[in-house]
Amino acid sequence: MARLFSAASPVRLTALHPLALAIAALAPSAGAQTAPAASSAQSQALGTLPVLPKVVVSATRIETSEDEVAATVTSLTATDIERKQAGDVKDMLRHEVGVSVRSQPNRSSAAFYANGRGGNEGINIRGLEGNQVLLQTDGVRLPAIYASGPVVTGRADYIDVEAFKRVEILRGAASTSYGSDGLAGAVSFATKDPVDLVPKGKTSQAALKLGYSSVDNSTTVVPSYAFRGEQFEGLLLASMRRGHEADTRGDNESKDRTRTVGNPQDISSDYVLGKLIYKLDNRQQFKLSLEHIERDVVTDVYTLFNDPSYLTTTRVDASEHITRSMAKVDYEFVDSRNPLFQRVLANVYWQDAKNRQYGYEARTNTTAWNTRSRDAYYAERLVGGSVQMETYLSNQRIVYGVDASEARVTSLKDGANYLNGALITTGSSAFVVNKSFPDTDYRLLGAFIQDEVTLGSFSVTPGLRLDSFKLDPRRGDPLYTINNKVDPATLSDQALSPKLGVVWTYTPLLRVFGQYSHGFRAPTPSQVNGGVTNLTASTPYRSIGNANLKPETSDSFELGLRGRSDTLRYSVALFKGRYKDFIASNTNVTATTTVPLEPGMPSNTITYQSVNLNKASISGYELSGAWAFLPNWTLSASFAHTKGDSESADGVKTPLDTIDPDKGVLGVRYEQQGAWGVELTLTGMKSQRRNPAPASNYTPKGFLVGDLSAWVEIGKQWSLNAGISNIGDVKYWLWSDTRGVAPTAVGLDAYTQPGRNVSASVRYQF
Repeated sequence: MARLFSAASPVRLTALHPLALAIAALAPSAGAQTAPAASSAQSQALGTLPVLPKVVVSATRIETSEDEVAATVTSLTATDIERKQAGDVKDMLRHEVGVSVRSQPNRSSAAFYANGRGGNEGINIRGLEGNQVLLQTDGVRLPAIYASGPVVTGRADYIDVEAFKRVEILRGAASTSYGSDGLAGAVSFATKDPVDLVPKGKTSQAALKLGYSSVDNSTTVVPSYAFRGEQFEGLLLASMRRGHEADTRGDNESKDRTRTVGNPQDISSDYVLGKLIYKLDNRQQFKLSLEHIERDVVTDVYTLFNDPSYLTTTRVDASEHITRSMAKVDYEFVDSRNPLFQRVLANVYWQDAKNRQYGYEARTNTTAWNTRSRDAYYAERLVGGSVQMETYLSNQRIVYGVDASEARVTSLKDGANYLNGALITTGSSAFVVNKSFPDTDYRLLGAFIQDEVTLGSFSVTPGLRLDSFKLDPRRGDPLYTINNKVDPATLSDQALSPKLGVVWTYTPLLRVFGQYSHGFRAPTPSQVNGGVTNLTASTPYRSIGNANLKPETSDSFELGLRGRSDTLRYSVALFKGRYKDFIASNTNVTATTTVPLEPGMPSNTITYQSVNLNKASISGYELSGAWAFLPNWTLSASFAHTKGDSESADGVKTPLDTIDPDKGVLGVRYEQQGAWGVELTLTGMKSQRRNPAPASNYTPKGFLVGDLSAWVEIGKQWSLNAGISNIGDVKYWLWSDTRGVAPTAVGLDAYTQPGRNVSASVRYQF
């Protein structure tokens, strides 16, 4: 770093460069016209790589420069993911501000505690998460999060980061484009195509990547092959991971509830992606995509030992078996001379996803039971398709089409209790196989239209989408009526989602953008018809469905500035969201419910139900920028601040516990294009100053951690990537992981993030 500041004259000249560009850009037209040429010439003289815009799709469903969309979209490329040495979604998004992934250590039990069973549970965008954020892979929705008793099925473990050529994070309501679940935003994962794996000038390419990470002592093997011909293209890519429990800064290895080192885990993941493209002619092509993943996590749970509720426990095992298979056929038509439409995208798809969770416990009791097993699953089988058409006029790009899907959503809680090896079939100690909600067909149908109109320096994009949804449960299922004597109800409704976006381009270095968008999320089958009864608990309870649930809705507003030159990029965004009819699961409605207790239920039975809350609001701002300040050097920075409250019917406001504290990221990168590079990234987060329940939620302190990554390209065949994360071995917690963990919890250090760790990968292409 001393050498950097010793070159005093170049630093001073370069420091003036962005200011000079800004003055030239904001000046009258003559100055504005000469600024780009001047900046380009100076950039070439300095040997600085231009800060180029990325092309994004998720904001408008068509390819658009990120500078020209009226929303905030973050895009990560395959190169970005590889240089981060990301092993999963949480790792991939760790340097994103305004975004987080909740993931807790597995400290579960077979039949009660669910801590950590959900893995990477989902993605939080601007303070909302779970099913309020749409997750999709190649336009196909990922399964919903589901939680019931000891079962939690997350959303972000159905995918493998090695498959992606691009990941887009759209902030703000996305229902105008994608329908239900786009309440707070959307994360779109795009898998690799043959063109992404075959270099220019070649017709085929094979590659082998080997990787290692010390954070979980994991290894990764990624073989791939792709070819491109005049009529056919194809690829085959696999990813095989083997690892163990993640490292923490905890140091207690006791085999009891005070343990803060992770419970021993064996983790395996096998993923395969196949694609075949057939070019019918120079206007049409078909693409077949096949995906399959199997992920197994096996845990020896020591942290239940000496738990006050499980003092005689001698053994606890837990495992998750996660699978997802997908088949999709895409059709594309492109003809700029067609007078009606110039592009058509159509597809049909099938997806089968299942998360199966197993638990086993043994104890020394000689009465009731002394061993028990649980075998539960949540599954979605999805069939759908869409047609999208694009018409280009002299100053318009019109996009319109239809999306349709039907999912069969199912679950089951199986298991058994034993006493001295004998199955218990009667009495309060017997386990009864049951379903928490009936098998349900969940249908979605949406029609959309969007018109991007260019009027001089203005781009105006109105959009409108009409959606209908229907939850149609199976009736008369005895495994469901065990828990709920009330007949399951059908729920259907419609939602209209408008959007209006405006971008005003004064110069490339000054664009003003603003957008209003409406979002909604339909209730899930478990919220509408969920039912669980436990009369043997210390306080008997039941949960019942709610056929009167309304969809959650949002109205999002965003206003910002952004600009770009050859050496400078910046963005400033202010946002506010108003939300109505938030759905709160497992709400105690004992005092207000009109559903009578069933015969035989004690009078002190507590009733839980999913209900619509009154309203909530979230506001904040986000800043980001990058500056190529010296030849081959780039400085980048981003920051996010979010504040949110829920409001009860009587006007009392309470901070939303899903809002993350302020977060900032600062990075400096040196890169010799096509040869090698190194990047230092500092990530800081403030303490949570708006903890809604300090007595039950631990408040992590603020922190600052540094990560160092480096990469080397050796010819056209070899590439090396390496990284050191948490260079300073800082002990810190994330609010997203610790909310709900009491500040007095004996295992608090188990929730710390990994200390200093290293990762490396090598890729050979031939």
